Amino acid sequence: MSAVLVTGGAGYIGSHVTRLLAERGETVVVVDNLSTGFAKAVIGATLIEGNVGDQALMRQVIKDHDIDAVCHFAAHIVVPESVEKPLAYYDVNIGGTLTLVRAMERAACKRIIFSSSATVYGEPQYLPYDEAHPTNPTSVYGRTKLMAEQILT
Repeated sequence: MSAVLVTGGAGYIGSHVTRLLAERGETVVVVDNLSTGFAKAVIGATLIEGNVGDQALMRQVIKDHDIDAVCHFAAHIVVPESVEKPLAYYDVNIGGTLTLVRAMERAACKRIIFSSSATVYGEPQYLPYDEAHPTNPTSVYGRTKLMAEQILT
């Protein structure tokens, strides 16, 4: 039986998506390093503690659990911290996304939902933002989210 992988599934958004998927009868597997998430927030799913940037782990999880779709929420998300610790943001937000996509490609898993951010647009040229709005991120966090969107495209 195939399953949905939720990266960052112990965080705020990821845990809510995990719960909703489980309530709808999906088999859900969560990978989260619990650096900002909470194990008790993972309801109705298998929790695997680990990093999305761990290539061997991601390949194994996708293979062992017959993953056919991914919801990718694993990321560092604090804008001011991204300016103070840019390498950590590039490592997790870009490196982790690349690792995940490589593991998905190897397993022929082609369905992904990605949690991006309005910070990819930078200062608004008009409101409300829409997907036609020009992108011009003003923080490392915003740049990493835009890069991840480009990788997935």
